[in-house]
Amino acid sequence: MNNLLCCRANRFIFRWIFKSGKGWNACISRYLSSSEVATALRPFYFLVHPDLFGLYPKAQLVNEASLKLLNNHLDSLVNEKRTSPLNLQFYVKNKQIQGRLNAVALQLNNSSTRATVHGILSEFDLPTNYIDNLPEKRKEPDRKIDWHPSFYEATGTLNPEDELYTKTRKENLYSWLIKNMGEAERRLAASEPIREDIVKLRERLVTELQLARLTWVRDLSTTHLRGCLQGLTNLTVHHPEIKDVLQGRGLHFGNETGVSLEGSVVLSTSEVRNQWLQGIFRVPEQDVLIKRIPDMQKAVSNTLRNIQVTHRKYQPFFLAENYSQQLQRLVTALGDYHGTHGFPKSWPESLSSLQLVVESAAGPLMLSPTGQILTPSSCPPWLLVNFITENIEHAKQRILSYESIRDREKALHAKCKEDIGLDFLEKNDAITPDMMIDCLERLLTSSHRLNVLLSGARLWVTTYYTVMIDGEVCIPWNWD
Repeated sequence: MNNLLCCRANRFIFRWIFKSGKGWNACISRYLSSSEVATALRPFYFLVHPDLFGLYPKAQLVNEASLKLLNNHLDSLVNEKRTSPLNLQFYVKNKQIQGRLNAVALQLNNSSTRATVHGILSEFDLPTNYIDNLPEKRKEPDRKIDWHPSFYEATGTLNPEDELYTKTRKENLYSWLIKNMGEAERRLAASEPIREDIVKLRERLVTELQLARLTWVRDLSTTHLRGCLQGLTNLTVHHPEIKDVLQGRGLHFGNETGVSLEGSVVLSTSEVRNQWLQGIFRVPEQDVLIKRIPDMQKAVSNTLRNIQVTHRKYQPFFLAENYSQQLQRLVTALGDYHGTHGFPKSWPESLSSLQLVVESAAGPLMLSPTGQILTPSSCPPWLLVNFITENIEHAKQRILSYESIRDREKALHAKCKEDIGLDFLEKNDAITPDMMIDCLERLLTSSHRLNVLLSGARLWVTTYYTVMIDGEVCIPWNWD
C-alpha cells in the first residue's frame, strides 16, 4: 500500500511540475522552480493525498478538489501570474485518535511562492528545512528591464510597478462548500452542547410557565438564544409573579419588547432583564389595546370598500402598541379624504379580494411579492388611492400566484431536506417563496454532488455566503 501510494503521489507531483510547460528547467530568474516547490511539498502531499481517505468519501472528495485548486494556484505563482486570495480545506488523520479526522483551514493570500509554500508546511506542522536552505534568489538580471504595458497584458504576468490587486470573482457554491464545510463541521460539533442546553431550557420554561409556545426570530445565533433562555429562567426565579401573566400565552424572542397582535409576549433579544420585566408587567394594559384594534381595522376597511387590513406574511409578531398608533393615524387621514373627495369610479364595488398592510411612517408604499399593498401610516390619502387604482389587477395576480406556490415550496423543502440529508433547512425573511423555490429546485438537481458535502449540515438560504459561529451554513438563494 505504501509503495502504491508513493507512486501515485509522485505521479501527482510530476504532473504538477510539467503542467507549467517548463519541466525541471524553470526560468532562472524565479525565486522557486516547479521542481523545488514539488520537492518542498512532498510531505504535505503524503499527508492529504485522497487515496489515504478511501473510508471517508467526504474527506476524499474535499481533499481531491482542494489539491486541484492548490495546483492551479501554485502554477500561477511560479509563472508570476496574477492570483487572488484562496481559502481551502483539507482533512488529515488525527494522530492520537484512530478513525477521527481533523479539518484544517488553509488561507493563501501571499504573492510569493516561497512564502506560500512555507505557510502550507507550517500550517500542517511539517518540516521547512528544505525550503529554508534554498537560496533567496537564483539569479538577478544585471540591469532593470522596463517592459511595455502591453507585455503584461498579453502574458498575464504582474507588472512590478503596479500595485498588486485581486480580481473579484463570483463564488461558486460547490467550490465554496469544498473550502468551508470542514470549518462548518468543526463549529457545529463545538456548539452541539449549546443546542442541547437550548432544548432543555425551552422544555423547562414551557412547562413551568405553562406557555402555549416558545419561539424566536429565525436568525438568532445559538449562543445568543441560550443566553436569552437563561435570562428568562433567572427572571422567573427572582420574580415568580410573572408566571401568572405569562400562563397560557405564547412567548417570542424578537427585536422589540411588547405584546403582539395575537396576544403573545415579545421580548427583545437586545434588552436586559429589567426591561423584560417592565414589558411583562404592562401586558394587561396592552390587552386592552388589542381589543380595540379590530374596530380600527374595520374603520380602514370600510373606508376603502372592504379591503382586508392585515399584516405582512413574514411578520406575525407585530407589536400591538405600534400598530394601534399607525392605524389611528391612517384612519383619521382617510376619513377626512373620503368626506371631501370620494373614491375613483373605476373601483369595483368591493376590494375585499385585496390585502392592505399598514406600517410605520417610514415604511414603503409598494406591492409586496405576495400581493399585499404596503403603505406607511404617513402616506397621503390621495397617493394611496392612486396606488391602489394602478395596482388592483397586479395585486390579485400576485395573491393567486402566492397561494399556488406556497404548497410547492413546502413540498420542495421537505424533499430537499431528505434527499441531501440536511439536519436543518430554513430561509431568512428576505427570501420570498419564488426565490426559495428556485433555490430548492437547483439544490435538488445537484443533490448527487451536494449530499456528500451537506449531509448533516444546518443550512440557511439567504443572500450571502458565510459560516456562522455555531456552524450553521448560509448560502445565497441565487447561487451558481
